[in-house]
Amino acid sequence: MPKHVYSWGKVRAGDIISFRYKGKKQAAILTTLLVLNPKFPYSKKDGTNTLHIIGLKLESMGLRPMIRDKETLLQLLENIGTVNVVDIKNEIYTIDIRNTGHLGTNKEFYNKIKVISDKYKLYRTYDWKEAKKSAVFLEPIKLPKFFKERVKASFSESIVKKVDEAKFEN
Repeated sequence: MPKHVYSWGKVRAGDIISFRYKGKKQAAILTTLLVLNPKFPYSKKDGTNTLHIIGLKLESMGLRPMIRDKETLLQLLENIGTVNVVDIKNEIYTIDIRNTGHLGTNKEFYNKIKVISDKYKLYRTYDWKEAKKSAVFLEPIKLPKFFKERVKASFSESIVKKVDEAKFEN
């Protein structure tokens, strides 16, 4: 499943991205994240201002899903918003999160997902400047087979519908 090359300027709330993040560790670790706030302004105690990228960590090191059960993951994503297909063959999706502003999601949204986020320890913040040092990709994620089949079926139906409409217009 190949990744899609992306740019930090395009990252929006609902994107499922991967990047290498070093932070305070010696080696950079590949992180897959569902973005909730792409550039959240944060004021430190010393008075300096920084930007943070906030999200739900879905995978660590590109191999270990934080939520191993695909159906639970799908349920979480569908509770957050509408799952949109970017590339069905390569299993790349984005989430259309309702009521997002220019900074991303709001406090009510966090209260809505708090239980499952706490259960699986998904909530993460990353320093924007540090994260931006690495390349960013739209990352594929594994969802249940029935979901992919449902998406393919609805895609096929929409193509047939468009073809039928074109026939009637001519």
